[in-house]
Amino acid sequence: MDLCSSQPGQAYDVYFSFSKEDSRRGIADYASKALVMSGIRTFNDENQQLQGGIQLWYHQKEAIQMSRIAVLLLSEDYLSSDYCLEELVMIMGCREAWGMIVVPIFYDVNPSHLRKLRGVVASALARQRVGSYWWRRWKHALHEASDLCGWDRSTSHP
Repeated sequence: MDLCSSQPGQAYDVYFSFSKEDSRRGIADYASKALVMSGIRTFNDENQQLQGGIQLWYHQKEAIQMSRIAVLLLSEDYLSSDYCLEELVMIMGCREAWGMIVVPIFYDVNPSHLRKLRGVVASALARQRVGSYWWRRWKHALHEASDLCGWDRSTSHP
């Protein structure tokens, strides 16, 4: 199944992928504002006046395909969201299809736990009630994301 167009778009420099819960706590807002203040064209669905459901997914899918870089805010809440995990599958598909740059931010998620599906990662994913088709897709995308160079909050000093 082709999840990503074969060529990147030029509408956005960065697609910022995060959980709504992370936004409510201000984590995503801080990171997104830092990008915008640096003059980076960023798609952030919090700034979009879109209706939920299919229309929102269509616009997000299009924005992913029109971005050169994706920043993933990987948190326990992100991993608890089937919507976020499907977004991750699409982003990793674009990485494979045309080399989208993907930068993970491991926010209170250990990258090795992500790779091995342990710790808070296992707890978050256990809340998902889906069939094996979805598990295989998500597990593959999570494993790929865990192998990328990114920023691990737990190893950074204030």
